[in-house]
Amino acid sequence: MIGHWTQALLTLGAQHLWQSLLLLVFAVLVSGMDKLSAGVRSWMLLGAFALAAASPLAILLPGDERPLIDVSFAQSAAAEAGAPGLVRANATTPQGETLSQEVAVNGLSIGSPAVLKFLALIWFVGTLWSLTRMLMGWYQARRLRGSASRALELERLMGSELPHNAAIAFSDAAVGPMVIGLVRPCILVPPELAKSLTPAAMADLLLHEIAHIRRRDLWLSAAQRLVLSLYWWSPFLRIIGRRLDLMREMACDERAALRSGGGRAYAGSLLVGVSKLLTPPDRDALLAVGVFGHRSDLARRVDSLLSMEGKAARRGVHAAWVVLCAMALVAHVGITLAATPRLGRNTMSAPSSASTETGTSSAQAEQLIAAASAGRLDEVRQLVRRGVDVDSQVDGEGTALIGAARHGQSVMVDELLALGAQPDRHVWGDGNPLIAAARSGHLDIVERLVAAGADVNRVVTYDETPLINASRSGHLPVVTYLVEQGADVNLGVVADRGRWRSPLNQARNPRVWNYLVQHGAVAGKP
Repeated sequence: MIGHWTQALLTLGAQHLWQSLLLLVFAVLVSGMDKLSAGVRSWMLLGAFALAAASPLAILLPGDERPLIDVSFAQSAAAEAGAPGLVRANATTPQGETLSQEVAVNGLSIGSPAVLKFLALIWFVGTLWSLTRMLMGWYQARRLRGSASRALELERLMGSELPHNAAIAFSDAAVGPMVIGLVRPCILVPPELAKSLTPAAMADLLLHEIAHIRRRDLWLSAAQRLVLSLYWWSPFLRIIGRRLDLMREMACDERAALRSGGGRAYAGSLLVGVSKLLTPPDRDALLAVGVFGHRSDLARRVDSLLSMEGKAARRGVHAAWVVLCAMALVAHVGITLAATPRLGRNTMSAPSSASTETGTSSAQAEQLIAAASAGRLDEVRQLVRRGVDVDSQVDGEGTALIGAARHGQSVMVDELLALGAQPDRHVWGDGNPLIAAARSGHLDIVERLVAAGADVNRVVTYDETPLINASRSGHLPVVTYLVEQGADVNLGVVADRGRWRSPLNQARNPRVWNYLVQHGAVAGKP
């Protein structure tokens, strides 16, 4: 099970960036291959777009549990190399083994829970906004269709070319020919455009829209916009999508040209149609696809139409390029599977005895922590009697003792200690009981934990030390007590892109700052 969902999200995002960059290179090369038809190129780019969206999900596949950043490995390697800016603190396990814990340089910059949660929040808000815009586009498309009137003369003009489930309608709100409607597609045409074009030119433009319907482009475009809503922050995926849009239009141009008088004749109809429009269509706000697309791409579309005859004579060469492109996509899948880390149990967290030794389920652990945080003594006793590990942990909540210490449950802290809870049991991202109590300013609980053997100089990765937390929160009584119990006033960590954090430079309360200075705290690294 993935421990921190925020770490999983960051890992997925990082994997997406390098994978989509590789696929963007592929998309640029493929979109420039004039040896391939636009239809083939559009499907190749669709495959690249789909892989860019789906391949990061390989982090969820079974395999070796390799996080994006293996903190324990990075810390050990840095320590062996004698890297500066590394703080050591000795820890003792419940079994009496002595461990050496290091806080790596730039700890917060490589995965601080606070930073990860902030990034996840930004991702969520952006996705929500993008999905809202997509929903508004769907609503606007429905309104357009509801206000349109059936164009029977245009339907007769197209005859059997028009799919049986499709319709053509006039809409004053449509700024160009476009298809709306996923289940029952409808081609909307501005009435003035239909009046100003010859039947042959109008038929050419309608053939383009019919090509969109036959290719299921509206479904694909909707799925594409949904994916872009999820990866709204991805520049590479957006560029791939932009090229896919162009190839989709060029593919429909080719189909329409083959059904009409050829590339040159269709290009003429396209240019005449564009010249009749006063404003460019904004289809990004609608769930729609249309003939004119982005006008900035018009020159390339016309050039492709004018060179159609030459492409048709080299179909053998086309097949070789198709195979080569398909092999490139398959190779990308292989690279992705080989290089993408797997996120099983979060290796940034200490092994949970609840899940590995006692068989405590996550639901039972959550119930225990909730009861301890709320001070429900009888419930905690019953759960422990039923075999729930008193030190079982849940990422984001910590342990029962951490929860009780955080919420100031003094009687519960005594009860948990009596039941065998370890006063130094930590969960990275949630600290340990003494850090939680010091951060919240619960002096009575700090005293109980120290009396039970809690280490006042314990360093927990990403959560620093009890004294740093008490100093930052401005709790002078807790700071005074910790120093009296032997807390090192100069024990600090390196975090936040190399910034030094110590009890003194984290002090915001002048009285706390003066107290630390009086007891030997110095500015900067000691």
